[in-house]
Amino acid sequence: MQQQTSSTKILPTPLWLVATMALLYLSLLAALVLLPGMSLLDRLRWLDSGICAQVPSHSFYPGGERLPLCARNTGIYLGFIVTLIMLYAIGRSRAQQLPPWPMMIVLAIGVAVLAVDGFNSFLLDLGLPHLYQPHNLLRLSTGLITGLAMGVFTHPILNRQLWRQYNEQRNLASWKALLPFLPALLICFFATASQSAYVLYPLALLSTAGLLTAVSSVNLTFIIAISKRDETFERYRELLPFFSLAVILAIGELLALAQLKLALLHTLGV
Repeated sequence: MQQQTSSTKILPTPLWLVATMALLYLSLLAALVLLPGMSLLDRLRWLDSGICAQVPSHSFYPGGERLPLCARNTGIYLGFIVTLIMLYAIGRSRAQQLPPWPMMIVLAIGVAVLAVDGFNSFLLDLGLPHLYQPHNLLRLSTGLITGLAMGVFTHPILNRQLWRQYNEQRNLASWKALLPFLPALLICFFATASQSAYVLYPLALLSTAGLLTAVSSVNLTFIIAISKRDETFERYRELLPFFSLAVILAIGELLALAQLKLALLHTLGV
């Protein structure tokens, strides 16, 4: 069991700071939706463009509009954010133990399948011999499995860094515990595959939220380490200022990558 050696008293987060962070999030959301110029989808595509190649032929078009992320990345980040939501929904939000080894191996195989499919698609794009004809539904399905694995693997590791109180629960203790995740991932699969106009904005926002959460989680680990706040948090309210900073940095990093990609493409004359 983890031991706390520091006797430093951690002051509670004041309500005014929580309110300020909430106002910040609302302001960012309002700016994303209401600012004149580009449409909401165009802004999401630009935000995601530094991470995703956004190849038109590799993308889904609900209602005739291209999603901000390609099929594979849509699956990855949808699977990631849905997995985190489900972990909270089933009461494993602070679990600090990974699943049993057999389950981890199966999830790792799912990630390996995505790597094989991605490499096969890359060979086709280069006009080289490849194993099979790629398909967006296969890209989506392997992406969803990889997003599930990402969420399951990273969730307890981050929890170990954050929380003062040790939680010996596994986030997925058995195959039975995995069952509630399957309908959620199937809904994501069929909603995306349907390419219905009704799912355009939910998919665009959820997949981008998954990408932003993934990058923010990486930032958060560094922020917590630098601030020497490892294993000191007791409430989510205490974590909010640190996570908000991680999100702001993530937005800046994604925008910087998007600009860098644009500059590189211009340099190459693409």
